[in-house]
Amino acid sequence: MKRSGAPLTDNEKLMIINLYNYFSGDNSRKEDHQKLTLRKRVAEVLGVAERTVASVVSDWNKRGDDTFTSHKTLGQPKSKPDKSISELLRTKILDANKKAEQLSTPILQQFLSEHRYELSKWRLLRVLHYLDYYFGQGERRNILHESPNNVAFRYHYLRFHFANLEGNNEVPSRPEVFLDESYCHLHHTSRNTWVPHQGVVLAPGHGPLVVIFGAIIVFRNGSSNKLHGELVPNSVHIWDPTIKPPGNRGRKRNNAEEWNDVPNIVKDSNIVPNQVDYHGNFNAEIFEDLFSTLCQTLHEKYGPVNIHMDGASYHKRRVETIPSSSSKKQELIEWLNAHDIPFSSNLKRPELLELVRINKEKVPFACVKIAEQYEHELSFTPPYHCELQPIEGVWAVVKGEVARSSPHPNLLSVRNTLLEAFKRKITSQVILGLWRRALKNAKEYFESDEDAQLIYLFIYYLFI
Repeated sequence: MKRSGAPLTDNEKLMIINLYNYFSGDNSRKEDHQKLTLRKRVAEVLGVAERTVASVVSDWNKRGDDTFTSHKTLGQPKSKPDKSISELLRTKILDANKKAEQLSTPILQQFLSEHRYELSKWRLLRVLHYLDYYFGQGERRNILHESPNNVAFRYHYLRFHFANLEGNNEVPSRPEVFLDESYCHLHHTSRNTWVPHQGVVLAPGHGPLVVIFGAIIVFRNGSSNKLHGELVPNSVHIWDPTIKPPGNRGRKRNNAEEWNDVPNIVKDSNIVPNQVDYHGNFNAEIFEDLFSTLCQTLHEKYGPVNIHMDGASYHKRRVETIPSSSSKKQELIEWLNAHDIPFSSNLKRPELLELVRINKEKVPFACVKIAEQYEHELSFTPPYHCELQPIEGVWAVVKGEVARSSPHPNLLSVRNTLLEAFKRKITSQVILGLWRRALKNAKEYFESDEDAQLIYLFIYYLFI
Protein backbone atom coordinates (compact mmCIF):
# COMPACT_ATOMS: atom_id res chain seq x y z
CA MET A 1 0.00 0.00 0.00
CA LYS A 2 1.46 3.32 -1.10
CA ARG A 3 0.25 6.65 0.17
CA SER A 4 0.30 10.13 -1.39
CA GLY A 5 0.53 13.29 0.64
CA ALA A 6 -3.24 13.40 1.34
CA PRO A 7 -4.35 13.30 4.99
CA LEU A 8 -5.25 9.89 6.42
CA THR A 9 -8.90 9.08 6.93
CA ASP A 10 -10.14 7.82 10.27
CA ASN A 11 -10.53 4.30 8.85
CA GLU A 12 -6.92 4.35 7.64
CA LYS A 13 -5.76 5.53 11.03
CA LEU A 14 -7.79 2.77 12.70
CA MET A 15 -6.10 0.24 10.40
CA ILE A 16 -2.73 1.43 11.72
CA ILE A 17 -3.93 1.01 15.31
CA ASN A 18 -5.23 -2.52 14.69
CA LEU A 19 -2.00 -3.57 13.02
CA TYR A 20 0.05 -1.93 15.76
CA ASN A 21 -1.90 -3.83 18.41
CA TYR A 22 -1.48 -7.07 16.47
CA PHE A 23 2.28 -6.74 16.23
CA SER A 24 2.59 -5.65 19.86
CA GLY A 25 0.91 -8.90 20.97
CA ASP A 26 2.84 -11.12 18.53
CA ASN A 27 5.44 -13.09 20.52
CA SER A 28 6.55 -15.24 17.58
CA ARG A 29 8.81 -12.67 15.92
CA LYS A 30 11.18 -13.91 13.30
CA GLU A 31 14.86 -13.16 13.46
CA ASP A 32 14.76 -10.63 10.62
CA HIS A 33 12.15 -8.64 12.50
CA GLN A 34 13.99 -8.60 15.82
CA LYS A 35 16.21 -5.73 14.68
CA LEU A 36 13.16 -3.57 13.74
CA THR A 37 11.15 -1.56 16.18
CA LEU A 38 7.41 -2.06 16.35
CA ARG A 39 6.74 1.28 14.64
CA LYS A 40 9.12 0.45 11.79
CA ARG A 41 7.47 -2.92 11.23
CA VAL A 42 3.99 -1.31 11.00
CA ALA A 43 5.30 1.44 8.70
CA GLU A 44 7.02 -1.13 6.47
CA VAL A 45 3.91 -3.26 6.04
CA LEU A 46 1.55 -0.33 5.37
CA GLY A 47 3.94 1.72 3.26
CA VAL A 48 3.65 4.85 5.43
CA ALA A 49 6.25 6.90 7.24
CA GLU A 50 7.38 5.80 10.70
CA ARG A 51 6.56 9.27 12.01
CA THR A 52 2.99 8.83 10.76
CA VAL A 53 2.63 5.63 12.77
CA ALA A 54 4.07 7.33 15.84
CA SER A 55 1.75 10.35 15.39
CA VAL A 56 -1.38 8.21 14.98
CA VAL A 57 -0.55 5.98 17.97
CA SER A 58 0.27 9.00 20.12
CA ASP A 59 -3.00 10.72 19.22
CA TRP A 60 -4.94 7.50 19.88
CA ASN A 61 -3.38 6.97 23.31
CA LYS A 62 -3.72 10.65 24.24
CA ARG A 63 -7.44 10.95 23.44
CA GLY A 64 -8.46 7.58 24.91
CA ASP A 65 -12.00 7.77 23.46
CA ASP A 66 -11.53 5.63 20.30
CA THR A 67 -11.48 8.73 18.10
CA PHE A 68 -8.84 10.85 16.35
CA THR A 69 -8.10 14.55 16.24
CA SER A 70 -9.50 16.14 13.08
CA HIS A 71 -6.77 17.05 10.61
CA LYS A 72 -6.34 20.52 9.20
CA THR A 73 -7.55 21.20 5.65
CA LEU A 74 -4.56 21.43 3.37
CA GLY A 75 -4.14 23.91 0.54
CA GLN A 76 -5.45 27.43 0.07
CA PRO A 77 -8.93 27.85 1.54
CA LYS A 78 -11.66 28.64 -0.97
CA SER A 79 -12.80 32.21 -0.80
CA LYS A 80 -14.93 34.58 -2.80
CA PRO A 81 -13.04 36.80 -5.26
CA ASP A 82 -12.62 40.47 -4.48
CA LYS A 83 -15.87 42.34 -5.18
CA SER A 84 -14.05 45.02 -7.16
CA ILE A 85 -12.40 42.43 -9.41
CA SER A 86 -15.71 40.64 -9.91
CA GLU A 87 -17.46 43.86 -10.88
CA LEU A 88 -14.68 44.87 -13.27
CA LEU A 89 -14.77 41.50 -15.00
CA ARG A 90 -18.56 41.43 -15.30
CA THR A 91 -18.65 44.93 -16.78
CA LYS A 92 -15.81 44.24 -19.19
CA ILE A 93 -17.26 40.93 -20.45
CA LEU A 94 -20.78 42.34 -20.82
CA ASP A 95 -19.52 45.35 -22.81
CA ALA A 96 -17.34 43.14 -25.02
CA ASN A 97 -20.25 40.76 -25.75
CA LYS A 98 -22.43 43.71 -26.76
CA LYS A 99 -19.75 45.13 -29.05
CA ALA A 100 -18.82 41.71 -30.53
CA GLU A 101 -15.25 42.07 -29.23
CA GLN A 102 -13.22 38.90 -28.67
CA LEU A 103 -11.90 38.38 -25.13
CA SER A 104 -9.09 36.01 -24.18
CA THR A 105 -7.54 35.35 -20.80
CA PRO A 106 -4.42 37.48 -21.57
CA ILE A 107 -6.66 40.39 -22.59
CA LEU A 108 -8.52 40.18 -19.28
CA GLN A 109 -5.20 39.96 -17.41
CA GLN A 110 -4.03 43.14 -19.14
CA PHE A 111 -7.36 44.82 -18.38
CA LEU A 112 -7.09 44.03 -14.66
CA SER A 113 -3.45 45.11 -14.64
CA GLU A 114 -4.49 48.52 -15.95
CA HIS A 115 -6.75 48.76 -12.90
CA ARG A 116 -3.87 47.75 -10.61
CA TYR A 117 -4.94 44.14 -10.08
CA GLU A 118 -2.19 41.64 -10.89
CA LEU A 119 -3.64 38.13 -11.25
CA SER A 120 -1.88 35.06 -12.53
CA LYS A 121 -3.47 33.11 -15.36
CA TRP A 122 -4.62 30.31 -13.06
CA ARG A 123 -6.02 32.61 -10.41
CA LEU A 124 -7.93 34.54 -13.08
CA LEU A 125 -9.37 31.28 -14.44
CA ARG A 126 -10.54 30.32 -10.94
CA VAL A 127 -12.24 33.70 -10.57
CA LEU A 128 -13.93 33.47 -13.98
CA HIS A 129 -15.25 29.97 -13.29
CA TYR A 130 -16.40 31.06 -9.82
CA LEU A 131 -18.38 33.86 -11.52
CA ASP A 132 -19.94 31.18 -13.80
CA TYR A 133 -18.27 32.25 -17.05
CA TYR A 134 -16.98 29.84 -19.68
CA PHE A 135 -14.83 30.21 -22.78
CA GLY A 136 -17.09 29.58 -25.79
CA GLN A 137 -19.41 31.16 -28.33
CA GLY A 138 -22.60 31.85 -26.38
CA GLU A 139 -26.13 31.12 -27.59
CA ARG A 140 -26.82 31.85 -31.25
CA ARG A 141 -29.72 29.52 -32.16
CA ASN A 142 -32.56 30.98 -34.23
CA ILE A 143 -36.03 31.00 -32.69
CA LEU A 144 -37.49 29.32 -35.83
CA HIS A 145 -35.31 26.24 -35.29
CA GLU A 146 -38.13 24.22 -33.68
CA SER A 147 -41.13 25.72 -35.47
CA PRO A 148 -43.72 23.07 -36.56
CA ASN A 149 -43.02 23.62 -40.28
CA ASN A 150 -39.29 23.34 -39.76
CA VAL A 151 -39.61 20.16 -37.68
CA ALA A 152 -41.72 18.58 -40.45
CA PHE A 153 -39.17 19.66 -43.07
CA ARG A 154 -36.37 18.20 -40.93
CA TYR A 155 -38.18 14.87 -40.56
CA HIS A 156 -38.58 14.62 -44.35
CA TYR A 157 -34.91 15.48 -44.93
CA LEU A 158 -33.67 12.94 -42.39
CA ARG A 159 -35.68 10.18 -44.07
CA PHE A 160 -33.91 10.98 -47.33
CA HIS A 161 -30.54 11.04 -45.55
CA PHE A 162 -30.96 7.72 -43.72
CA ALA A 163 -32.36 5.94 -46.78
CA ASN A 164 -28.86 6.16 -48.28
CA LEU A 165 -27.20 4.38 -45.34
CA GLU A 166 -26.74 0.62 -45.58
CA GLY A 167 -27.95 -1.24 -42.50
CA ASN A 168 -26.31 -0.36 -39.21
CA ASN A 169 -22.87 0.13 -40.75
CA GLU A 170 -23.42 3.87 -41.34
CA VAL A 171 -21.90 3.51 -44.80
CA PRO A 172 -23.54 5.56 -47.58
CA SER A 173 -24.70 3.54 -50.58
CA ARG A 174 -24.18 6.50 -52.93
CA PRO A 175 -21.44 9.06 -52.25
CA GLU A 176 -22.66 12.02 -50.19
CA VAL A 177 -21.70 15.55 -51.20
CA PHE A 178 -22.09 18.57 -48.93
CA LEU A 179 -22.04 21.92 -50.71
CA ASP A 180 -21.99 25.36 -49.12
CA GLU A 181 -20.78 28.95 -49.36
CA SER A 182 -19.12 31.06 -46.71
CA TYR A 183 -17.03 34.19 -46.26
CA CYS A 184 -14.10 35.46 -44.23
CA HIS A 185 -13.49 39.05 -43.18
CA LEU A 186 -10.09 40.66 -43.44
CA HIS A 187 -10.01 41.08 -39.65
CA HIS A 188 -11.52 37.69 -38.83
CA THR A 189 -11.04 36.62 -35.21
CA SER A 190 -12.03 33.58 -33.19
CA ARG A 191 -15.67 33.46 -32.08
CA ASN A 192 -14.67 32.02 -28.70
CA THR A 193 -14.70 34.57 -25.90
CA TRP A 194 -15.53 34.72 -22.20
CA VAL A 195 -19.30 34.75 -21.72
CA PRO A 196 -21.72 33.95 -18.92
CA HIS A 197 -23.74 30.74 -19.22
CA GLN A 198 -26.71 31.32 -21.57
CA GLY A 199 -25.09 34.64 -22.43
CA VAL A 200 -25.78 36.54 -25.65
CA VAL A 201 -22.94 37.58 -27.95
CA LEU A 202 -23.59 40.12 -30.68
CA ALA A 203 -22.30 39.54 -34.21
CA PRO A 204 -19.10 41.28 -35.35
CA GLY A 205 -19.15 44.34 -37.59
CA HIS A 206 -18.67 44.49 -41.32
CA GLY A 207 -15.54 44.98 -43.39
CA PRO A 208 -13.66 43.74 -46.47
CA LEU A 209 -14.21 40.03 -47.05
CA VAL A 210 -13.59 37.13 -49.41
CA VAL A 211 -16.35 34.78 -50.58
CA ILE A 212 -15.79 30.99 -50.37
CA PHE A 213 -17.50 28.25 -52.40
CA GLY A 214 -16.69 24.57 -51.90
CA ALA A 215 -17.87 20.99 -51.54
CA ILE A 216 -16.75 17.87 -49.66
CA ILE A 217 -17.60 14.25 -50.42
CA VAL A 218 -17.82 11.07 -48.31
CA PHE A 219 -17.80 7.75 -50.14
CA ARG A 220 -16.98 4.06 -49.81
CA ASN A 221 -13.44 3.41 -50.98
CA GLY A 222 -13.49 0.37 -53.26
CA SER A 223 -15.57 -2.72 -52.50
CA SER A 224 -14.85 -2.57 -48.75
CA ASN A 225 -16.88 -0.61 -46.24
CA LYS A 226 -13.94 1.67 -45.50
CA LEU A 227 -14.99 5.30 -45.80
CA HIS A 228 -12.98 8.10 -47.35
CA GLY A 229 -13.58 11.84 -47.33
CA GLU A 230 -12.06 14.59 -49.44
CA LEU A 231 -12.61 17.98 -50.99
CA VAL A 232 -14.25 17.60 -54.38
CA PRO A 233 -11.44 18.36 -56.90
CA ASN A 234 -11.48 21.93 -58.21
CA SER A 235 -14.57 22.77 -56.15
CA VAL A 236 -13.01 25.41 -53.89
CA HIS A 237 -13.29 28.98 -55.17
CA ILE A 238 -12.26 32.04 -53.17
CA TRP A 239 -12.61 35.59 -54.45
CA ASP A 240 -12.74 39.23 -53.50
CA PRO A 241 -16.26 40.44 -54.48
CA THR A 242 -14.90 43.89 -55.41
CA ILE A 243 -12.87 42.43 -58.31
CA LYS A 244 -14.22 43.44 -61.70
CA PRO A 245 -12.91 43.13 -65.27
CA PRO A 246 -10.69 46.01 -66.53
CA GLY A 247 -12.68 49.05 -67.60
CA ASN A 248 -12.61 50.74 -70.99
CA ARG A 249 -9.42 52.52 -70.02
CA GLY A 250 -7.70 49.21 -69.38
CA ARG A 251 -6.91 50.04 -65.74
CA LYS A 252 -6.25 47.08 -63.46
CA ARG A 253 -5.78 46.55 -59.76
CA ASN A 254 -2.19 46.24 -58.64
CA ASN A 255 -2.68 42.57 -57.73
CA ALA A 256 -5.17 41.68 -60.48
CA GLU A 257 -2.95 38.85 -61.78
CA GLU A 258 -3.03 37.20 -58.35
CA TRP A 259 -6.82 36.79 -58.71
CA ASN A 260 -6.80 35.28 -62.22
CA ASP A 261 -8.33 32.02 -60.99
CA VAL A 262 -11.63 33.72 -60.08
CA PRO A 263 -14.44 32.19 -62.23
CA ASN A 264 -15.44 34.36 -65.19
CA ILE A 265 -19.08 34.21 -64.15
CA VAL A 266 -18.08 36.05 -60.97
CA LYS A 267 -15.96 38.67 -62.76
CA ASP A 268 -18.72 39.37 -65.29
CA SER A 269 -21.54 39.65 -62.76
CA ASN A 270 -23.15 43.01 -62.09
CA ILE A 271 -23.52 42.46 -58.36
CA VAL A 272 -22.78 45.43 -56.11
CA PRO A 273 -20.21 44.13 -53.55
CA ASN A 274 -21.68 43.46 -50.13
CA GLN A 275 -19.49 43.47 -47.02
CA VAL A 276 -22.04 41.96 -44.63
CA ASP A 277 -21.68 38.29 -45.64
CA TYR A 278 -21.62 36.09 -48.74
CA HIS A 279 -25.37 36.15 -49.45
CA GLY A 280 -25.23 39.63 -50.97
CA ASN A 281 -22.37 38.58 -53.26
CA PHE A 282 -24.23 35.65 -54.83
CA ASN A 283 -27.08 35.31 -57.27
CA ALA A 284 -28.71 32.38 -59.05
CA GLU A 285 -26.64 32.95 -62.21
CA ILE A 286 -23.32 32.63 -60.36
CA PHE A 287 -24.44 29.67 -58.28
CA GLU A 288 -25.92 27.68 -61.15
CA ASP A 289 -22.77 28.14 -63.25
CA LEU A 290 -20.53 26.87 -60.41
CA PHE A 291 -23.03 24.13 -59.53
CA SER A 292 -23.21 22.87 -63.11
CA THR A 293 -19.42 22.55 -63.26
CA LEU A 294 -19.43 20.77 -59.90
CA CYS A 295 -22.10 18.29 -61.02
CA GLN A 296 -20.08 17.46 -64.13
CA THR A 297 -16.94 16.86 -62.06
CA LEU A 298 -18.87 14.64 -59.63
CA HIS A 299 -20.35 12.58 -62.47
CA GLU A 300 -16.98 12.04 -64.14
CA LYS A 301 -15.07 11.10 -60.98
CA TYR A 302 -17.63 9.54 -58.61
CA GLY A 303 -20.74 8.70 -60.66
CA PRO A 304 -24.25 9.42 -59.30
CA VAL A 305 -24.18 11.06 -55.86
CA ASN A 306 -26.53 12.52 -53.25
CA ILE A 307 -26.04 16.27 -52.84
CA HIS A 308 -26.93 18.14 -49.64
CA MET A 309 -27.12 21.94 -49.48
CA ASP A 310 -29.12 24.63 -47.70
CA GLY A 311 -32.10 26.48 -49.10
CA ALA A 312 -30.55 29.88 -49.82
CA SER A 313 -32.72 31.96 -52.16
CA TYR A 314 -30.19 31.80 -55.02
CA HIS A 315 -30.17 27.98 -54.68
CA LYS A 316 -33.92 27.87 -55.30
CA ARG A 317 -34.53 29.70 -58.55
CA ARG A 318 -37.40 28.01 -60.36
CA VAL A 319 -37.12 27.22 -64.05
CA GLU A 320 -39.93 29.65 -64.78
CA THR A 321 -41.34 32.76 -63.13
CA ILE A 322 -44.16 32.15 -60.66
CA PRO A 323 -46.95 34.79 -60.53
CA SER A 324 -46.77 36.88 -57.37
CA SER A 325 -49.07 39.16 -55.41
CA SER A 326 -48.29 41.94 -57.89
CA SER A 327 -49.43 39.87 -60.88
CA LYS A 328 -52.64 40.73 -62.67
CA LYS A 329 -55.66 38.41 -62.60
CA GLN A 330 -55.22 37.48 -66.26
CA GLU A 331 -51.60 36.44 -65.62
CA LEU A 332 -52.79 34.15 -62.83
CA ILE A 333 -55.39 32.58 -65.10
CA GLU A 334 -52.87 32.02 -67.90
CA TRP A 335 -50.40 30.36 -65.51
CA LEU A 336 -53.04 28.02 -64.11
CA ASN A 337 -54.20 27.05 -67.59
CA ALA A 338 -50.62 26.47 -68.76
CA HIS A 339 -50.15 23.94 -65.95
CA ASP A 340 -53.53 22.22 -66.44
CA ILE A 341 -54.78 23.24 -63.02
CA PRO A 342 -58.61 23.25 -62.93
CA PHE A 343 -60.40 26.19 -61.32
CA SER A 344 -63.81 27.84 -61.35
CA SER A 345 -64.36 30.89 -63.51
CA ASN A 346 -66.08 32.51 -60.51
CA LEU A 347 -62.87 32.67 -58.45
CA LYS A 348 -61.66 36.12 -57.45
CA ARG A 349 -58.04 37.26 -57.77
CA PRO A 350 -57.03 36.42 -54.12
CA GLU A 351 -58.44 32.91 -54.60
CA LEU A 352 -56.55 32.45 -57.86
CA LEU A 353 -53.36 33.67 -56.19
CA GLU A 354 -53.79 31.14 -53.38
CA LEU A 355 -54.29 28.41 -55.98
CA VAL A 356 -51.02 29.43 -57.63
CA ARG A 357 -49.25 29.33 -54.30
CA ILE A 358 -50.50 25.82 -53.58
CA ASN A 359 -49.42 24.51 -56.98
CA LYS A 360 -46.13 26.33 -57.46
CA GLU A 361 -44.24 23.25 -56.24
CA LYS A 362 -45.01 21.69 -59.61
CA VAL A 363 -42.39 24.02 -61.09
CA PRO A 364 -38.96 22.52 -60.28
CA PHE A 365 -35.88 24.39 -59.12
CA ALA A 366 -33.18 24.99 -61.71
CA CYS A 367 -30.50 23.33 -59.57
CA VAL A 368 -32.61 20.15 -59.28
CA LYS A 369 -32.84 19.94 -63.08
CA ILE A 370 -29.05 20.49 -63.36
CA ALA A 371 -28.40 17.68 -60.87
CA GLU A 372 -30.77 15.34 -62.72
CA GLN A 373 -28.84 15.88 -65.96
CA TYR A 374 -25.87 14.16 -64.29
CA GLU A 375 -27.96 11.50 -62.43
CA HIS A 376 -27.45 13.17 -59.06
CA GLU A 377 -30.14 13.47 -56.38
CA LEU A 378 -30.47 16.77 -54.49
CA SER A 379 -31.90 17.46 -51.05
CA PHE A 380 -32.12 20.73 -49.10
CA THR A 381 -31.14 20.73 -45.42
CA PRO A 382 -33.73 22.25 -43.04
CA PRO A 383 -33.29 25.97 -42.24
CA TYR A 384 -31.24 26.92 -39.15
CA HIS A 385 -29.67 23.44 -38.88
CA CYS A 386 -25.99 24.02 -39.60
CA GLU A 387 -25.23 21.12 -37.22
CA LEU A 388 -26.48 18.76 -39.94
CA GLN A 389 -23.96 20.14 -42.46
CA PRO A 390 -20.43 18.72 -41.94
CA ILE A 391 -18.96 21.33 -44.29
CA GLU A 392 -19.75 23.96 -41.64
CA GLY A 393 -16.97 22.36 -39.61
CA VAL A 394 -14.63 22.72 -42.60
CA TRP A 395 -15.26 26.48 -42.63
CA ALA A 396 -14.47 26.61 -38.91
CA VAL A 397 -11.14 24.83 -39.42
CA VAL A 398 -9.85 26.94 -42.33
CA LYS A 399 -11.13 30.25 -40.92
CA GLY A 400 -9.54 29.35 -37.62
CA GLU A 401 -6.18 29.39 -39.39
CA VAL A 402 -6.93 32.95 -40.57
CA ALA A 403 -7.73 33.99 -37.01
CA ARG A 404 -4.55 32.41 -35.62
CA SER A 405 -2.33 34.08 -38.23
CA SER A 406 -3.92 37.53 -38.08
CA PRO A 407 -3.50 40.41 -38.67
CA HIS A 408 -3.49 40.19 -42.46
CA PRO A 409 -2.37 43.13 -44.65
CA ASN A 410 -4.98 42.48 -47.37
CA LEU A 411 -7.58 40.04 -48.69
CA LEU A 412 -5.01 38.31 -50.88
CA SER A 413 -3.20 37.23 -47.71
CA VAL A 414 -6.49 35.94 -46.30
CA ARG A 415 -7.19 33.97 -49.48
CA ASN A 416 -3.72 32.40 -49.53
CA THR A 417 -4.05 31.43 -45.87
CA LEU A 418 -7.40 29.78 -46.58
CA LEU A 419 -6.05 27.86 -49.58
CA GLU A 420 -3.09 26.60 -47.57
CA ALA A 421 -5.44 25.55 -44.75
CA PHE A 422 -7.59 23.59 -47.22
CA LYS A 423 -4.48 21.70 -48.36
CA ARG A 424 -2.96 20.99 -44.94
CA LYS A 425 -5.90 20.78 -42.55
CA ILE A 426 -8.82 19.30 -44.44
CA THR A 427 -7.80 15.64 -44.47
CA SER A 428 -9.95 12.55 -44.92
CA GLN A 429 -9.87 11.98 -41.17
CA VAL A 430 -11.14 15.50 -40.47
CA ILE A 431 -13.96 15.22 -43.02
CA LEU A 432 -15.08 11.80 -41.73
CA GLY A 433 -15.05 13.10 -38.17
CA LEU A 434 -17.27 16.04 -39.15
CA TRP A 435 -19.55 13.72 -41.15
CA ARG A 436 -19.99 11.31 -38.24
CA ARG A 437 -20.72 14.16 -35.84
CA ALA A 438 -23.40 15.52 -38.21
CA LEU A 439 -24.83 12.00 -38.54
CA LYS A 440 -24.98 11.68 -34.75
CA ASN A 441 -26.92 14.97 -34.58
CA ALA A 442 -29.24 13.72 -37.32
CA LYS A 443 -30.01 10.53 -35.38
CA GLU A 444 -30.78 12.47 -32.22
CA TYR A 445 -33.16 14.74 -34.13
CA PHE A 446 -34.82 11.77 -35.82
CA GLU A 447 -35.44 9.99 -32.52
CA SER A 448 -36.80 13.12 -30.84
CA ASP A 449 -39.03 13.88 -33.84
CA GLU A 450 -40.40 10.32 -33.77
CA ASP A 451 -41.14 10.68 -30.05
CA ALA A 452 -42.92 13.96 -30.78
CA GLN A 453 -45.00 12.25 -33.50
CA LEU A 454 -46.08 9.57 -31.01
CA ILE A 455 -47.08 12.23 -28.48
CA TYR A 456 -49.10 14.12 -31.10
CA LEU A 457 -50.90 10.91 -32.14
CA PHE A 458 -51.60 10.00 -28.50
CA ILE A 459 -53.12 13.42 -27.78
CA TYR A 460 -55.08 13.31 -31.06
CA TYR A 461 -56.69 9.93 -30.34
CA LEU A 462 -57.21 10.86 -26.70
CA PHE A 463 -59.46 13.79 -27.50
CA ILE A 464 -61.31 12.68 -30.66
